[in-house]
Amino acid sequence: MKLRLSVIILLVLIGQLGFSQSKAEIIEQGDNAYKNENYASAAYFYKKIIDKKGVASGLVHPYEARSWVAPPKKSKAERDSISSNDKADTNKYKGDEVVLHKLANSYRNNHDYLEAEKWYAIAVTYPIDDIDEELHNTRLWYGEALMKNGKYDSAVVELEKFKQETANMDLSKRADKDIVGCYFAQDPSSQNNEVEVKLSDSTMNFGTSSYGVNFYGDETSVIFSAAGPDGIIDDEKNQNSNFLSDFYLSQKIMDEGYSGATNFGMPINSANNEGAGVLSIDRSTFYFTRKSGVNNKEVAIWVSKNFNTQWLEPLKLDAKVNADGYKSMHPALSMEGDVLYFSSDRPGGQGGMDIWFCNIDEYGGLSDPINMGPYVNTAGDEVTPYFHYFTKTLYFSSDALGGLGGLDIYKITHNEDEDVWSNPKNIGQPFNSSKDDAYYIIDRAQKQGFLSSDRTTCDCGEEYEGSVYCYKIFEFGQPEMVYTLSGTAFNAETDEIIPNALITFKDVRGKMDPVFITTDEQGNYERKLEVGWELFMKAQKAKYFGDAASLSTDGLTESKHFVQDFFLTPIPMGEIEIPGIEYDFDAATLRPKSKEILDELVSFLELNNNLVIEIRSHTDARGNDDYNLKLSDKRAASVVKYLVAHGISKERLNSLGMGETEPIADCSTDPLCGDTRYDECECHQKNRRTAFKTLSEDLKDVFK
Repeated sequence: MKLRLSVIILLVLIGQLGFSQSKAEIIEQGDNAYKNENYASAAYFYKKIIDKKGVASGLVHPYEARSWVAPPKKSKAERDSISSNDKADTNKYKGDEVVLHKLANSYRNNHDYLEAEKWYAIAVTYPIDDIDEELHNTRLWYGEALMKNGKYDSAVVELEKFKQETANMDLSKRADKDIVGCYFAQDPSSQNNEVEVKLSDSTMNFGTSSYGVNFYGDETSVIFSAAGPDGIIDDEKNQNSNFLSDFYLSQKIMDEGYSGATNFGMPINSANNEGAGVLSIDRSTFYFTRKSGVNNKEVAIWVSKNFNTQWLEPLKLDAKVNADGYKSMHPALSMEGDVLYFSSDRPGGQGGMDIWFCNIDEYGGLSDPINMGPYVNTAGDEVTPYFHYFTKTLYFSSDALGGLGGLDIYKITHNEDEDVWSNPKNIGQPFNSSKDDAYYIIDRAQKQGFLSSDRTTCDCGEEYEGSVYCYKIFEFGQPEMVYTLSGTAFNAETDEIIPNALITFKDVRGKMDPVFITTDEQGNYERKLEVGWELFMKAQKAKYFGDAASLSTDGLTESKHFVQDFFLTPIPMGEIEIPGIEYDFDAATLRPKSKEILDELVSFLELNNNLVIEIRSHTDARGNDDYNLKLSDKRAASVVKYLVAHGISKERLNSLGMGETEPIADCSTDPLCGDTRYDECECHQKNRRTAFKTLSEDLKDVFK
């Protein structure tokens, strides 16, 4: 699994590893390093076996940098392809097949994809029978290495071959996603030409690696991690700060960029590797990742509290986040600080690193972790979550959702009303590349942000000459997003257009005054919208009942055009029955079911706030005429009373009891409607009804 956490591995064993070492001893040392995820060291040992010659020099880069083993000095063309001798000599690595496959895997896990591609191309010609499943999937890793080197057509060929060879359906699906990603990478629509992603200057990119920018309290300050000179160490003899990452702070200086970086200092920084931190919005709590300086597998999330402007000694979060024997990293917070997102390979996930979250109570206590599920997580790695408060959007990186190659940045948006997340969407080029792209953040206005990527070869000076891959910080700017709305007003019964209909826009949050526009001669309207609007809209026209809709530009992360049509129903001349209105027997008391129906009438009258209506109550033919008239009067008045109590102006309402004077059905011939069988008489039920009739409409009332 691609995991961007490395360690100081001092390869000072060269003097002890003379030619007197046996082959078995060297393989054992390589296997131990491989098991402990010290892939640079593993490659160093395996290469000795494969080359069958002296000791190769080797260097290891720090946390979130690229460990590497210096390859022989070759031209670019030679590095991009296998030598003709390697292609021709099919017996060259006979007997060392497992070592060969592990060497290729070591380069892949160490993110040196050029070397990985080279050795995978050889390894696929040496099939092995080994219990390690990863070694059976060499052609898949070969295809993905080609992807990461931007060789998409060749990658598709190898991935298709892998699908034919494998019986593992999950890995076959992964190959399918990779193939889709290869085509997506070459699709011009995946490229946003209005966005510029550029390498940040030396203020942030210094030393051997820089990564993981996040806003520190507000958008004028940032915190990031870097491995460079003058970092925190506690053993000058055996430690080198160029191989250990610390947190650094930088302040924005108007339009001049950012100030020089300042080491965050102790107790947050230590002689271990610190990175991927998030500060709560009240600036009281700082969560961050700390990785052991001596054990690659010891990666955990820590927390520090601010007391009297000083950061207290950090504490490691409990097992609800940091499961024993597993990695947890990359914390992110909700705006209220009540949800902690993080990445972990703990049991119960989909495989590899997954995105998880815990709820945080008012005392800082953590709930049991919840996996974000198979729509977000895959059998690959999902890492570096970042929650954008203002759009309820979670950004993260994945290497197995069908991206352009390596880790790609995706986004999902939370619908708070339904408590569901959208499906992941690749944010495309130039944010993503064929290499690894992660640690995406963006400001509130969604105009500027940062990401970390290894898309450029590291330039670390002559001391670190070689094919080195490490994260560097990139910044980007994008144009202001544009939101527009258009639509047409129609007659709901005939679909004819309605010109000069009044469209009202009301801000639900009350941040702006209502806006009124009218449809043109073709019944059309249009309007420009702004970010953060939540609108209630309605269309009205004389002699029509209105229509309504709602719209929100809150939470959007890209430009969008909305279409909203309105369908207005002609007002009938007679009365309109309100179905389902029921009263207690021989009384005017409304039953609960009737109140639910009248609530809908309240909404209707709020929408059509230009109407004056008359509530009419009808009885059946049973009983005394005068009694029925009085009972219907009371029932109509009861409905009016309910409407007034729920906000409808009394001036807009009239009540009238109709008794049995206007039946809609003749029940005299119905055998079920005799004197003793009223309960079975559907005819009488039709006559017992409540209705309303429009008395007048005056659009000037809309403006009240």
